[in-house]
Amino acid sequence: MKQRLIGIASGLVVGLVGLALLLVGPLSPNRAPSQSQVATTSETATAVVTESEPVSTSVEVEPCLVTELEEDPLIVNLQAQVRDASTSAVIYDRSGSIAARPASVQKLLTAAAALKVLGPNYTATTRVYQDQANKSVIYLVGGGDPTITRLAEGTQSVYRNAPKLDVLAAQAIRALGGVSISKVVVDSSLYGGPSGEYLAVWDKRGLSEGYQPYISALQVDGDRENPAKLSSKRSTDPVKRAGDWFKRSLGSAAKSAVIEKGVTPPSAKEIAKISSRPIVEWIDYMLEVSDNTTAEALARLVSIDLGLGGGSGTLTEAFQKALSGTGLNLSGIKLEDGSGLSRYNQVSPALVNDLLTLIPKDPELSVMLTGFPVAGSPGSLSDRFTELTGDVVAKTGWIRTGYTLAGYLNLPDGNQLIFTAYNLADSVSLENRAALDRLVAGFYNCGTALRDR
Repeated sequence: MKQRLIGIASGLVVGLVGLALLLVGPLSPNRAPSQSQVATTSETATAVVTESEPVSTSVEVEPCLVTELEEDPLIVNLQAQVRDASTSAVIYDRSGSIAARPASVQKLLTAAAALKVLGPNYTATTRVYQDQANKSVIYLVGGGDPTITRLAEGTQSVYRNAPKLDVLAAQAIRALGGVSISKVVVDSSLYGGPSGEYLAVWDKRGLSEGYQPYISALQVDGDRENPAKLSSKRSTDPVKRAGDWFKRSLGSAAKSAVIEKGVTPPSAKEIAKISSRPIVEWIDYMLEVSDNTTAEALARLVSIDLGLGGGSGTLTEAFQKALSGTGLNLSGIKLEDGSGLSRYNQVSPALVNDLLTLIPKDPELSVMLTGFPVAGSPGSLSDRFTELTGDVVAKTGWIRTGYTLAGYLNLPDGNQLIFTAYNLADSVSLENRAALDRLVAGFYNCGTALRDR
């Protein structure tokens, strides 16, 4: 069963463990010290104190360094910070306060902003309107829900229990009372554009490889060719495709209907609607598998709710406003998207660690913890840290110029580390990811004795 991270377990005294490491050798990263080890260490420490020497009430911890791991040639441009969760003290830092591209670690900020502004129970609604001047014309209006699915009842898309397009069509047909549909106008104006937005900085392979769609307020199955597959080829016009799928769901009632893009007139009458699952479920899935589609939808819905319009150029201000009451200092951020795909996004590891420190303590944000990938469990850490199953709980990040990772390390002695690490380069491969993983495993093996010098 997937292990969940909620709070910080109490553990052994850090100083005693550090001394034990010196006297009895390093412990296995998956095993806490035995009682005999602790007892032997205490007895030995007592024996070396003479009557003339005062007995110290604290034990010095010998610093544990990860020099060889951070100097691996596959660690190109390292930015990292590690904190002792029990004290929030920074115990390791490599350019941690410098803002840089966080890749999908940025989804942590997106989730936090959505929870603070929209709330966990927010739902996005897709609606159908009927034209009052020509009642054979209907409008399909996107409300920012990319999860609505064309799959039939009883089948699941990647978004479990997503609203069904067939249900929306059935409502509309009943409301029309036998009127044949001559035109379906598809309306994606909530985000401002007729066909969606694909940032120039995003790699076009996102479409062909299927990890990123055009961003539009109206789309079906995140515009995937295969609704049941996370990475599935996307099109360049999700709005038109949504209309095509809706026409198919309408069946004979729209047999001769044409699909046209437009904006719904104020006089049109609502005849059908269907709402998404609560966005807390989007967030859980977004974090676990690093879904870009829901990340972009959440970012734009936050911007719209704050009156900023939803465009990509509004996201820095939107997130700063959304998280203004948390105590986080977002003055140095730059955000071009909600997913972290842009190489021009700027977020420091220190800021990410500030958020990671806050999450377990904030009732509104703590729900994020159930979505964090866990080593050895389904999600984006399923095949990583195989020797540390359950002990690495972290959000993954990848773009073509960097690998990133941020989260929590649950130590064998009951303590915990909070960490964020970026391995950035002009281009990266899986070998760079493996080097980053080895460094993070080094943090784990050092535990609270970790130091940067």
